[in-house]
Amino acid sequence: MSLGLRLLIYFGLLALFSTVTVGIGAREGWRRAEEQRFEEQLHAAEVGVVRELAWEASQIRDLLKPKCEHDTDIDKILIDLERDHGELDPARRLAVSQLVPEEMKALHLDELVLFTGSGEILGAGHDSAATGKVDPTLSQATSPRGPNVAFRAAKASLRPALVTRCSRQFGSQTLGLSGARHIEPMLARIGEAYGVKLSIASLAPAPPAPDEARLVFDAPGPELAGLRMISTISRKPLDEHLARVDELTLLASAVSVGVAVLAAMWLARRLARPLEALADQAGEVVRGEPRPVSAPGGGRELEAFARAFNKALDDLVQLRKRLATTERIAARREIARQVAHEIKNPLAPIRAAVETLRRLRARSDPAFDEYFDEATRTVLDEVFRITKIVSEFTEFARLPAPNPVSVKLDEIARSTVALYAAGGKDVTLETSPCPSIQADRDQLTQVLTNLIQNGLEAAELCERAPQVTVRVEPAGPDRVAIRVADNGPGVSPDMVSRLFEPYATNKASGTGLGLAIVQRIVQEHGGDITYEAGARNAHGRAAGAVFRVVLPVAGPTLLPAAGVPPSEPRA
Repeated sequence: MSLGLRLLIYFGLLALFSTVTVGIGAREGWRRAEEQRFEEQLHAAEVGVVRELAWEASQIRDLLKPKCEHDTDIDKILIDLERDHGELDPARRLAVSQLVPEEMKALHLDELVLFTGSGEILGAGHDSAATGKVDPTLSQATSPRGPNVAFRAAKASLRPALVTRCSRQFGSQTLGLSGARHIEPMLARIGEAYGVKLSIASLAPAPPAPDEARLVFDAPGPELAGLRMISTISRKPLDEHLARVDELTLLASAVSVGVAVLAAMWLARRLARPLEALADQAGEVVRGEPRPVSAPGGGRELEAFARAFNKALDDLVQLRKRLATTERIAARREIARQVAHEIKNPLAPIRAAVETLRRLRARSDPAFDEYFDEATRTVLDEVFRITKIVSEFTEFARLPAPNPVSVKLDEIARSTVALYAAGGKDVTLETSPCPSIQADRDQLTQVLTNLIQNGLEAAELCERAPQVTVRVEPAGPDRVAIRVADNGPGVSPDMVSRLFEPYATNKASGTGLGLAIVQRIVQEHGGDITYEAGARNAHGRAAGAVFRVVLPVAGPTLLPAAGVPPSEPRA
């Protein structure tokens, strides 16, 4: 074993031992700090939920009392009950039951029940089927004794909630109101704010999982007696952080070993002069034309290294030639895909216009002549746009630079939406007064067409009637926004980060270039495009996708003139 090799081994082991020791200490320190942070986070969530529930209890404590004492509707119902000896005619009963849901929304309650002294339910805002039923437990709520607000545990179909009640008596008749706010949504909101998961102990009896930390606590005060909650936080972030520390430790070990190797080589310089000569020759190869290197007097190791280097050099030359050919082929393929994708979008309004003409002609509709001029003009415009796209891609292998002129964004949106509406698509437009902007009309039409077409195709994938809403509105003193929303399934979480990457798509027939081209056009106009999930449905899932494009009124800046290709980088 040579001296240089022994030095490499000794220095490498020393550097590895030192780095691993420091890494283990850093890992343990990080773990303790994270454990302490988890504990503090759980206690902070405990304080926050206690304060929030106490505040909610104080808010709804006397929420219904003014309704019982001063509400004219309550007075009228009591008078009718007293007059009709506790009975209401069907029409009056229906009118009374319809008042309760409106009052429930106005008071921001999750439940609201209007009942008589006998427990008969006259109206239930959260369950219309309960109207007319008799609940004996409600008759006890008309008693003046007891707190104004109390905690109700989960039972039967009732969810845990803070309940407040009041009653009013007139003559021999009594009328009561019982309102509730569910506790689970409060816990979910507070838990999200503190980065923990909050639940009620009675609803989560399972023991804690190995990868989570848990804190059980009771809500204070007589009003919330019996409410025990669980605050849970996942330990997965800690494990992930520790894994990162391990990775950093390995990286630091590799770097340390590399430094040790360099130190050993420096110490063995006198024994490694042939290696330096070989390195000089390799440097000349890198700086100039590839040519073989030699290692005279360097021993078998350096001779073997020189042979391997020369072979790798030959392979590299051949690989460079193949790579240049492959890059040219890939560039042509990308251009062809982009051309095909951009030509496909104008075909949709052309087809819609022709189909509409055929329908009008088939039934001898008098509107044929009136629509004929508009449809043929649309077809000619789209054909001109296709010709322009093909020409630009053929000449420069890229999208044309914007040719900004003063345009009205709402007019562009109106004409684009009208083409889809004429083809029977459910595409609607909402506009607000906006200033004119400096932009390329054809490219903005291309952006709108891409986004609308994507929305319609997304809704068709989930077997829904496609609906797309386009809204044009101001986005500040010097910017204008376009908002395109659909009723499709939305974008999966794993695709959000790659949404605007070329060829990123979930559609079997898609090329994945549409949104990439849209983003490029928007950015060349000095604007920005963002994605957000649509409103959530009853199952808590996002329904639809929303794309928002914001463009400056002043138009694009620092762009090459229209029709002039930008300078290509030299090879």
